[in-house]
Amino acid sequence: MLTETTGRTARDLSVELEGLQAVDWASVWAGPPQGGSPEFRAWCGRHGWDPQTFDRQLVVRGPGGGRLTLESGGYWNPVESVSHYGWQVKAGAADENPAVLALAAETWPEYAAAATGVLGAPAWAGSWDAEDFPEPPAPGYWPDREFRLKSRRPYRFAYWRGAGADAPYILLGQSVAFPTWAADMPGASAISLEVRPPVDVLRALR
Repeated sequence: MLTETTGRTARDLSVELEGLQAVDWASVWAGPPQGGSPEFRAWCGRHGWDPQTFDRQLVVRGPGGGRLTLESGGYWNPVESVSHYGWQVKAGAADENPAVLALAAETWPEYAAAATGVLGAPAWAGSWDAEDFPEPPAPGYWPDREFRLKSRRPYRFAYWRGAGADAPYILLGQSVAFPTWAADMPGASAISLEVRPPVDVLRALR
């Protein structure tokens, strides 16, 4: 039996993206104030975030109820990305892997459309084997060509970049776990959102 583990929907993704439109990204990339301090509570409140855990890196709940992880290598600053899982399905047995792939193909357009409804048309959208798949603006922003062609990850991908030097990269990707291609292991697929700072901003913070 296939199991969706996030309990989230494409509409939920729209709400999270709408909330992110009002975020002060320069403040986010610089990192949050000390956890538990009045400044920290005000910082989270300004972004509409409810802190959930302080273990190594900050996890917050956004206005739409989704969990957002401020990825910082465990040091809190600089924040190198904000990530969120919008959908994830797992197979209970290997013979369900074709159903995982079918459901992934059915679900991706819903989430891509939800993001486009908030952000407008993406700068690029397509699948892992597209000839014009863009290279990342810097290593690690998304997988490079060699890794992508070897692992088929991201399996499907779209990204947005707003106007202005401070505008973040907003990435929507679908992954298909390696066992999904096998005949003897149960597979999985996920759709995740990632927001990354402009390359120059991240370099300056480091």
